[in-house]
Amino acid sequence: MRYLPMQRNKIFIAHSNSGQQLLDWHARRENCARNLGYKIETMAMMDYHPYTIFPYLDKKWKKRDTVLMRFYEKLGEKIADSDIFIHYNGALIHPKFLQQFTQLKIYHCADDPEASDVISRPVVHAYDIHAISNPTCLDLYRSWGCKHVFFWPLGAFHYDFAVENRSQTAVRDISLSFVGTKYGVTRWRYVHRIPILKYWSGLYTKKAFFDRLEQAFPSMVAYGGGWRMGRIEDSDIPDLYRRTLVGINVHNNMGVHNGRLFDLAAYGVCQICDNKQHLHHVFVPGKEIIGYESTNEAIDLIRYYLAHPNEANAIGIAGRERYYRDYTMDAIWNKFFEDLGRLSITADLSGV
Repeated sequence: MRYLPMQRNKIFIAHSNSGQQLLDWHARRENCARNLGYKIETMAMMDYHPYTIFPYLDKKWKKRDTVLMRFYEKLGEKIADSDIFIHYNGALIHPKFLQQFTQLKIYHCADDPEASDVISRPVVHAYDIHAISNPTCLDLYRSWGCKHVFFWPLGAFHYDFAVENRSQTAVRDISLSFVGTKYGVTRWRYVHRIPILKYWSGLYTKKAFFDRLEQAFPSMVAYGGGWRMGRIEDSDIPDLYRRTLVGINVHNNMGVHNGRLFDLAAYGVCQICDNKQHLHHVFVPGKEIIGYESTNEAIDLIRYYLAHPNEANAIGIAGRERYYRDYTMDAIWNKFFEDLGRLSITADLSGV
């Protein structure tokens, strides 16, 4: 195989994200890639079809659902006009639809392993390359027979490198903060739709954890669904993080790949994060991030770093330096295309 210079190719990205925050994020990513010299165009697939997991997508495909076929007609025109196709976020595209295209096809997913059976595993063999945002799942893809797999970090959601001054001078007068839902996902799919169970705290993965944290740290500043202070405007999050000494992070699943992971590092927050055994895939534990495995351990660590602010600041500074080195949008795009080059990708590569 020969190396194919990526900047000479037309790259088309179709993603299955929704919401203004994520649409703006994708627009920033596209502009960043263009500024680096790449010819990239992005489509928000949910402008044409609602999010659908594979079992239902497969039924629609077999019935040749009118809305789906109309969407695929538009999608197919864009893919046919490209050299490289990137399917971002993993949903909405049936593998049999892709059989007609000879373009290099790259698959991305950030919902493994919990959603693998209904999102990624049924479709992965339709793609040549797999760029995955949960670094703990790379071997999972290899176990499915995928030969060309690499880590593609999400990066920060609330950080704009172009307007942020690298030297942070804000006083960190907020001891502990969290931005995100207090509840998390349900332990069993769709059970929250049963009225009698909707408010049962044991149904949600995060609520019991955060109830303990609220009791231990009543001054914690928290925003999002289920919190007393309600939601926070996206435009106010940067100032919150600049002022935060310690930030807590909790994932909905196994792995280290949510946007908060990179947001906290970007703003120099001392991050105390779950999934302790997997943090080494992204940051250096004990130097750039602090990990915990249980609620009690998280509480003990928060108490320690609030009592030792100089150590907390050192963790935050190291995490920030790592972010600037490896996880800005520029750095993530450069590494993405470097990995493609390392694999000696060509447009006629076949198989997974």
